Amino acid sequence: MFKMLSRKLLGENFSSALKNVFISVFIAYGLYSMGKQIPLSEKVLVLTVIVFSGTLVIQTLGSADNAKILRGLFAMPCDERRTLGEYTAVTGLYILTSKVSLLAALLFAFTKMTPYRCLIFLLAFLYALFGGMAAFGNFKKRPYISVLYVAAGVSAAFLLPDGKAAVIALAAADVICGGTLFLLKMENFRAAPAVGRVRKVRAASKPALLIPRYLGRYLLEKKAYIFSTLFIIGFAVFFALNAEKMGMGAACGLGMAAISVNSPVSTMISSNRGLDRKLDSLPAKTERFFVPFGVVLFCFYLVCFGLFLTAFGIGGGTTAVRYLIAAPIFAAEGAFLTSFLENRYPIKNWKTEADLTHNPRKYILPLVLMTEAAVLGLI
Repeated sequence: MFKMLSRKLLGENFSSALKNVFISVFIAYGLYSMGKQIPLSEKVLVLTVIVFSGTLVIQTLGSADNAKILRGLFAMPCDERRTLGEYTAVTGLYILTSKVSLLAALLFAFTKMTPYRCLIFLLAFLYALFGGMAAFGNFKKRPYISVLYVAAGVSAAFLLPDGKAAVIALAAADVICGGTLFLLKMENFRAAPAVGRVRKVRAASKPALLIPRYLGRYLLEKKAYIFSTLFIIGFAVFFALNAEKMGMGAACGLGMAAISVNSPVSTMISSNRGLDRKLDSLPAKTERFFVPFGVVLFCFYLVCFGLFLTAFGIGGGTTAVRYLIAAPIFAAEGAFLTSFLENRYPIKNWKTEADLTHNPRKYILPLVLMTEAAVLGLI
């Protein structure tokens, strides 16, 4: 099991993993040379690692490519504990080396990462790995337990004690999550493509607003898109409130910009290889599909920014008039850039759906909006 998955996810003789780690170290060194330091509390560090890594774990386990790899394994007799342990190890190494290493590079470059904080980082990642896998394995039969894992992860960040007690608390949470994970069976991790609802075909005249209706229905039917969006909005509110308490003037704008990192929406076309191929053969695809796609995204981003500003204000944050004016501007920029990039530069060379989550292309929009938010905070 370990060899089979490691060849696909980590490369032959771990070549892909080593390459990703080298790139992350190079990026960290380059950014560190800028000499910029940002204060970051331990609670924000833990929440960032858990949200970032946990989302990747769920997306990796639920990807269609992962289901193809494991399809034959489920039909074979195996040692449940050993196989589950190897599956967990490969998944953790893949996410740590290919995705979380980039987050570590940013933290090392812009924050003070002491050995103590590095240990906190590692323990938070292990919670995200064990808790994410346990939540995925329990979701089909016991979804309420999966909700408890997510709630416990968020609570761990809010209620994290100071000093050595934080290490003890996180280590205990890792042991509990790891123990409950290995009570599951490999069958619990079977992933199958979702079956769409059967709809009646009606003979009617050409419907109006066909593409916006299709995209709107597609967004509403993809539960992962909704949950991911709400999770990111919640994280953005938490980040902005803490940043404002530490005296960061652009906290509200940076929180709005962080919402544009929403992976499922920013790579909606790239993740659907069948739709991408069909659009390539569609004449005038920009006018027929991507313009309506941008309109739907504008409405989507506008709703997200509205929810963020409302929650930020309720939480005690300062919502200046300039941010109310910036919300529709950010929404228009987000819709245009996402639609343009998905049209002209779709992501095609990806192994698993998790590869789409943090592809370098999808950071263009957040960087643009964060730069504008920083300038807006100086006004």
